[in-house]
Amino acid sequence: MEEIPQNLVMDIHWIHDKMTFPHWTDIRQNIQVHSLYWIQEGEGIFRTETEEHPVSPDMLFYLRPGLSMHMSSSDREPLRITMILLSLYTLSPSADNQGRVQPIAELPLPFLMRPGREPGRALGQMFRGIAGEWVPGSPGSGMKTKALLYQLLYEIFLAKDSSRPDRGQGYELFVRMKEELERRYSEPMQIHELAVGYGISPSYVRSLFQRYLHKSPKAYLSILRYEHAKKLLLYTRLTLKEIAAACGYSDEFHFSKAFKQLSGQPPSGMRSREGMEQWRPGDLHRDS
Repeated sequence: MEEIPQNLVMDIHWIHDKMTFPHWTDIRQNIQVHSLYWIQEGEGIFRTETEEHPVSPDMLFYLRPGLSMHMSSSDREPLRITMILLSLYTLSPSADNQGRVQPIAELPLPFLMRPGREPGRALGQMFRGIAGEWVPGSPGSGMKTKALLYQLLYEIFLAKDSSRPDRGQGYELFVRMKEELERRYSEPMQIHELAVGYGISPSYVRSLFQRYLHKSPKAYLSILRYEHAKKLLLYTRLTLKEIAAACGYSDEFHFSKAFKQLSGQPPSGMRSREGMEQWRPGDLHRDS
């Protein structure tokens, strides 16, 4: 999940629930976009320049821009494919509303995913819902469909991480604890409280975060608070004392000290013109 692109922006080109016929063949026509193919029914073969893949229900294919592919259906069970074609970008934000948009060359997703039974059922329902919701040219439908697509991409990244060989039984527990930190960042919570709430030891909490996020839970909580504090500095006129209280810091002194450790400048510098010119988007995700 740490590989999810930051500040993702999307443009929908086409969403189609394609019903094929026996012995159907075709090639990927729109190779300049990102494509997601969910196999709803049937069997067939997908061929790229280097590989051949037997296709069956509940498979997910991610086709990066530039990838050529030949597709075919079996003679007895034609394929039914939900196809989603997107352009994807990252937005580098700025307080003066002059952010830059950069195209994403490739998502960190495998070409083929076989989610488990429960994730597969959920993804299948989401693909069907998105295909049924999208109405080309309708602003309301476009907004709702994009909201569903953001959720779909999140679930795909979650399913990808869950299916990796190194994802043991503790992974789901880690995800729940990570999401709890993200919800409760403004509270003066301690890691041992998190451990007690899940009935595990603090050392096990730390080991799960190191294994799956490569950060300690304390370091991740510090980054969460820093991110929220930075937004309050840029977009509000709250005092440093008020921001410290809103973001879970014990007092203004500890807020200033923690902020400077992560950004290299005091909170007051973030509000100055000089501080804004020195800030770079990559500073947000510095490891601790």
